Amino acid sequence: MRKIFLSVLFAALTMSLSAQGEVTRYFFSPLGNGDQDGTSWENAAAAEYLGATLASAEPGTEFYLMEGNYAPDVNTNKWVIPQGVLLKGGYPTTMTGTSVDYDYTLGGQSVFSADLDGDGKGDNTSYAFVYIGEGDPTEKSQAYYKDWKKTEIWGITFRDGYRLNSKYWGNMVFVQAAQADFHFCRFLNNESPTDDDKNGSNGAIQIWGSAVRCFDCIFRDNITAKGSGAAFQCRGRQSQSGKEVPAEDRSIAYFERCEFRNNIAYGTLLSVPGQDEKWGTYGGNCSVADGGGTVYLVNCLIADSKAWYRGVGIRVGGAAVAYFINNTFYNNPCRQRSNRGSNNGTAVSAGDNSQTYFAGNIMVEYAANDDFTASDAVIYIQNASATVTSAGNNIFGTVMNNSTQPGGFLANDVVPTALENVNTIEKIYGENVIENKGGISNVIAPLAIAGTYNLEEVKAIVATWPIDEIAKVMDLDKDQRGYTRAAATVAGSYDPNGVAPEGGNNEAIDHVQMNQPTGVYSLLGHYLGETMDQLPAGLYIVNGKKVIK
Repeated sequence: MRKIFLSVLFAALTMSLSAQGEVTRYFFSPLGNGDQDGTSWENAAAAEYLGATLASAEPGTEFYLMEGNYAPDVNTNKWVIPQGVLLKGGYPTTMTGTSVDYDYTLGGQSVFSADLDGDGKGDNTSYAFVYIGEGDPTEKSQAYYKDWKKTEIWGITFRDGYRLNSKYWGNMVFVQAAQADFHFCRFLNNESPTDDDKNGSNGAIQIWGSAVRCFDCIFRDNITAKGSGAAFQCRGRQSQSGKEVPAEDRSIAYFERCEFRNNIAYGTLLSVPGQDEKWGTYGGNCSVADGGGTVYLVNCLIADSKAWYRGVGIRVGGAAVAYFINNTFYNNPCRQRSNRGSNNGTAVSAGDNSQTYFAGNIMVEYAANDDFTASDAVIYIQNASATVTSAGNNIFGTVMNNSTQPGGFLANDVVPTALENVNTIEKIYGENVIENKGGISNVIAPLAIAGTYNLEEVKAIVATWPIDEIAKVMDLDKDQRGYTRAAATVAGSYDPNGVAPEGGNNEAIDHVQMNQPTGVYSLLGHYLGETMDQLPAGLYIVNGKKVIK
């Protein structure tokens, strides 16, 4: 009866908005407001109608959501986001009329959690919780991403996905033959569990033959079992991988000013003495399958991720392509201790016939310890067929470069080739820690020993690279926080001398932090109580610090 009742209300809601002109706009709040016909913030429709309304939306339809929790379509318990729609969440409860202006550096979020029954575990089980594409998400698409209009998503937290099989459909967001941009979104606690040999191989974002871009997003605490790429995975249009994947079937994944933390490829418990657990195969944080496509990482932090071997930060598969510009790779250890000799590439591992491009990165690990030995390489170029191209000014730990192709690293790259960890976290960062220094994500400041480089010179070299059209939006004048880099900037995602935007809302966040020393506050400075116990999932200021619940 409830489903029938909601269907009737959904039809009425659609009729009330169908005559608003060329652009159809829907306004939603968790509980609904006023007449709940969705025509304004004062009359916002309730969250329970969003799933069905969204799933049947035509290209060009716009959805605006107040901050808070949203459940999916009651008929499917999943989200379907069609091609060509605009979905913007995180608006404060103070919004009025039909205004849609909002500065996302304030941190507002609307939450799509797969934990529907509140037991702490996601309930999507067999399929991804969110599907972006055309047709049945359980069938391989015949379409190409260029066939469809781009979907845009802002200010949504995707969390608690829980997938129970290994069909490469993703444990939270599955994008198939589609174009999608994510801005200021969060991907948190999405998991493929480790308690069954059939589980695994699912990332928080799974991309099949798609063009996906993420700006100012956060990926934290995502887990995949017996597979690779807990934060994201790229595969061919019909999930294929291999060096012969046709060019038109390959994916493009672009990440700018994003934070990746504690994304792990776990495996099963081992009975080998001295080994308490096996972390999954390769690419604990990110993975591009053989022939899976091209990935761009620009001004990103990749830290504290784990995998069994090869490319804990990112595994670049055979015949895949990757661009690394002004990124920080920090503490991404491998844990393989066997005679396979593959415990290499803690930051980057590049397969045969791959193409990798580097400019202004810092990729170092701790000095030798239980998770990193003197025989481990931070950068691992697998064999002679792989290609390396550099714009210089990279600071690496040990590099195992087996490429014999022309080009390679430049004289002003710091590339220790001996199998010893010459450039370490201790040397480059000292006692500095990862923390917030403005902006929405966390960064870490290098010591002065890291030096500076001429930003314009590097930009000129990068401009000569064969960059895909959809990636030409990259803003190399900014650091991870969105601050303007100094002319003499530093390697890595964070420039300590960067200048905040004039009147930027980072100042508003700092103001809240400084002037609300105790208790829990919203990012707009509203007092919410002394604990987060009764609050929905989201981002809060707790005792002067930003905390994600």
